[in-house]
Amino acid sequence: MSTELELKYLLPPAGLGSLVQLIPQLGELQHAGHNSLLNAYFDTADNWFRRHDMGLRSRLKQGRYEQTIKLAGSQHGAMQMRPEYNVPCDGVVPKLDAFPAEIWPEQTDVPQLQQQLIELFCTDFNRQSWLLRCADGSEVELAYDQGEIRAGSHSQPIAELELELISGNALQLFALAKILLQQLPLRTGWQSKAARGYSLRTQQPLALPQHAGTTLLAQIRALQQAEASYGQTQQAAALNIASQALTALSLSLVQQAQIPHLAGEAAALADAVLQNAEVFGWRRYNELLLAVSEYLYQSV
Repeated sequence: MSTELELKYLLPPAGLGSLVQLIPQLGELQHAGHNSLLNAYFDTADNWFRRHDMGLRSRLKQGRYEQTIKLAGSQHGAMQMRPEYNVPCDGVVPKLDAFPAEIWPEQTDVPQLQQQLIELFCTDFNRQSWLLRCADGSEVELAYDQGEIRAGSHSQPIAELELELISGNALQLFALAKILLQQLPLRTGWQSKAARGYSLRTQQPLALPQHAGTTLLAQIRALQQAEASYGQTQQAAALNIASQALTALSLSLVQQAQIPHLAGEAAALADAVLQNAEVFGWRRYNELLLAVSEYLYQSV
């Protein structure tokens, strides 16, 4: 078992060249790779894995299959943390009995689950990756994925940059992200490929939150739901919720001894987003999200 710690950003393919040029400035390059990854996601007809906040995937890489289960984790703003189990497999359909018995909820009928598995969607993409050693010895992998999610006759493009901690201090992820935000047209990626795949398959728009919440984490979650919902339906409602979440975030930030200076920026963005949805792509907006995410991570 390993715990995945990562930051995810959306980056248009046109920004890949600039990213490549930045790599030497980010750390000591240990390895660079380029692979084609074919991924199939599985569940039951009644979404047993989804209902238990688990994800099941098989991946074909360099002629070999690997199956992965990701368990319920935690999200600290833009930082995602999830335990995951990876084991080899001999084909595209996962073999559930290959995973440790302790990962299953009590009274789970694993053989029955195996019989009920169906392939829901796939995410196929090319990955360019760079393993970097930071000044403190921490190792971080940058991976740029470009391809598509497919569910039946529906598809969505993939164009995203992931920063994942391989070893060392997770704060190096935030340090690298700050540099990248200064140089690249990045936008915080709230949704995993799996979450996007489920949504694509059902063709159901994301539900807007009912209120902004009373804690920093709840307010960030409301903001991410509103941002992810924008462009699907109820665009004006999504912007209104985003503004409410940013206003509530501003009030909460005033109470945080370490980062009260961010309150004014959140309030200004709350006003701006009502007039201009492009705020979601502004550097100052994504820098605010990163700063709050770092604070939330350090507060755990």
